[in-house]
Amino acid sequence: MTESFASPRLQGWPAKWGERRPRRNTGMLWLGVVLFAAAAAMIGFSGGAAGPLWSGAFVSLFGLTALAVAARRPFAEGRARLVDAATLARGQIRSPDARVHFVPERRPGIVTLTVCVVWAIVLTAATIVAVGIGLTGRPEAFLGVAVLAATAALFVYTAVRAAMTQYRSDSFGRRPMGLGIGHDGVLLMRVAETLYVPWSAIRRVEPDTTEPRRGIDELPLIRLRVDPSRVTASDGMRVPATVTVAPAMLKTHPQVVWSALREFHDSPEARAALGTSTGQRMLDEWCASAPAD
Repeated sequence: MTESFASPRLQGWPAKWGERRPRRNTGMLWLGVVLFAAAAAMIGFSGGAAGPLWSGAFVSLFGLTALAVAARRPFAEGRARLVDAATLARGQIRSPDARVHFVPERRPGIVTLTVCVVWAIVLTAATIVAVGIGLTGRPEAFLGVAVLAATAALFVYTAVRAAMTQYRSDSFGRRPMGLGIGHDGVLLMRVAETLYVPWSAIRRVEPDTTEPRRGIDELPLIRLRVDPSRVTASDGMRVPATVTVAPAMLKTHPQVVWSALREFHDSPEARAALGTSTGQRMLDEWCASAPAD
């Protein structure tokens, strides 16, 4: 990097993202504790009866789910890795960059993955049992089949995607998922597609947030306003005029991802450091400087 321009720096937390950083969900923590206490009481006073025992087991599973949600950190504190761009794209998209700084997608924890798998199995089994009961002459059982089936499908999808993310983000044996930042452009690797966005195709980099939901913190988003005709997508998929990056889903603090996309878009000269050890040291310093949650 030369001295003819200011070195890129870690940018401040965008005002659009709000003043308050999301914290661990203490409400879910207390809910988990209460549910485990209730489950213990049910089992302790069951006297060996099957009904209270099964009820206690289900309540404890709800408690485990609540604790898994409470234990997840809102933002990761990982580092970007300097890797070969060809290893990431694996022939799906031809990137002009030889090396990029790769930020992998966050993997779900083993507890979260286990809970999703267990719920998928339990709810699928419950759906089958409800159908069987309905077919034996108790049609009222069919009233709960639709809800059970929909919930089971949701957890099956979540479990499969969580397992896929766990594997792909940790190994170069298959296509990883995440964000690659290089001298010529940005690689976005998702489950269903891979996008290559040249820096010259990005018109604006804007902060945004997820839609507000009751009881759930709004999470940071980054909107890349692009020229779709200059963006390359795998499998010939249609490219929208706005490409969204969800930094909270990446294994690096959102402030680092925001700074990288904003700074390097605004400063073409600074991009010379990308794909080099100099750029890696700079990103490591940003990661170390990002505020802890």
